[in-house]
Amino acid sequence: MKKFIKFYLIIICLLLCSSAEAVSRADFLAALLEARGLASVADLKNNSEFAASPAEFILKTGIITDYVDIKDVKAKVTRREALRWCIQALGLAFEADIISDFNFTHNFTDINNLTRLEKGAVSVAVTMQPNLIANNTKFNGNQAISDKDMRTLLAKVKEASAGLTLDVNIAPAEGITLLVHREGVFSGIPKWRVYADNFNDKEQAEAAQKFFKSKGYEMTALHPLYEYFLRSQVMDNYNQVRALINLIRKRGHSARVLPSLSNPKTDILPKYWSMLIIDPSYWNMMPVIIPNEGGRTLAPLSEIISANKNKNLRAAINAGFFAMTKKRTGYPIGILKIDGTQFTQPNLNRSCIAWNNNSYNTEDIEAMIGKYDKENPNWESMENIIQAGPLLIDEGEPVTNNEGFDSKILSVRHPRSAVGITNDGFWFFIALDGRNGLHSSGATISELTEILLSYNAEYALNLDGGGSTELIHNNKLYNFPSEGKERPISYGLGIMPLN
Repeated sequence: MKKFIKFYLIIICLLLCSSAEAVSRADFLAALLEARGLASVADLKNNSEFAASPAEFILKTGIITDYVDIKDVKAKVTRREALRWCIQALGLAFEADIISDFNFTHNFTDINNLTRLEKGAVSVAVTMQPNLIANNTKFNGNQAISDKDMRTLLAKVKEASAGLTLDVNIAPAEGITLLVHREGVFSGIPKWRVYADNFNDKEQAEAAQKFFKSKGYEMTALHPLYEYFLRSQVMDNYNQVRALINLIRKRGHSARVLPSLSNPKTDILPKYWSMLIIDPSYWNMMPVIIPNEGGRTLAPLSEIISANKNKNLRAAINAGFFAMTKKRTGYPIGILKIDGTQFTQPNLNRSCIAWNNNSYNTEDIEAMIGKYDKENPNWESMENIIQAGPLLIDEGEPVTNNEGFDSKILSVRHPRSAVGITNDGFWFFIALDGRNGLHSSGATISELTEILLSYNAEYALNLDGGGSTELIHNNKLYNFPSEGKERPISYGLGIMPLN
């Protein structure tokens, strides 16, 4: 009997030790790929490249982008690495980065030694639904992950791969609420394009193009928006992406990377937006341009904010449509009136938003939204007017008038920006990302309207979108522009403290 008990205890011990056995990086990455549902290990074993090195194959896809830090795939994977890779594999690295600056109500007391991305990954993991990890007091980031813990974590990843949501609600200053929302997840293996920027002219771009070709990289020279840049062919090896980025930077140019991705599961397309809710009891809203230029200079929103330092801008969003005349020059389309000074003439077929400064309470915002009417003296009395369109919501009801916009603009998913007023009298800005299969697929005009109705929008005006969409708070960009960088625009909408 004693021998039997001893034998039984030995078996239990062996089982416990087996379940607690630490996992290698290679094994974890292979299991992560299968948990994501992007490919099964069984199928990949028929791929000679995968069979030779599963971890190397996965890292080459770019799903995990910190390959330079993974020098030994046979080493044991730590908890901090495992969580970081799960967040990346779910396409949540951008969200982890932007919320890493804020202190969340999670209970972990030992995450100060984590990197910025890892801190953000912890916040995302405990906030998202389904949550990846429990909200405990200890994270133990440097501890090797056991086989049992790996299976528990990857079961959550598998669940999130069928659809996830992330809602973050932050109050960064009195009278401001910042909302970050992400839903859905990418469902295909990404490929990549690399871009090289900052060329002075066509000749410089073509010279660089010849150099990169001599190094084995075919790149196309393009010049939309009167700015020359080079674009690589679609690449499926992220190691080559890194190598090309290094070459570009060594030549003194900036580089950016964008995913090229088709998502077969359209019911879970990723979608991201950031939104500011602004209390007019604390903040003024005002159109902002490069001073003394009257909107004739096109500049990224961050530069427009920097040029208006004296106004103490806390946040801003891109505003109305504009025309381009040459590099970094153009003019607003439709009426632009700032603090009583009118810079351009109205387009009578498009909607505007107009308001007076210093509306000190949420019950009496002095504003008008709709089509500009010269015969209506109320429009003339407004100190600030911008024109964009179409009008999305009027008195809490969706508006269907397309105001002459092409159906490709309205009915195709694009990045979107909008401004409006909630039913409790607060201003709001929203920037919804798009054209990025890894991060956010964009929205149609009707989808944007439904989103805003869910936030109790009473009035809403569509602004310029596409590559112009951007939202900045405290000098930080809270969306991912579809071109991978800020586009020069004519003017923005900013908020500043009441005098």
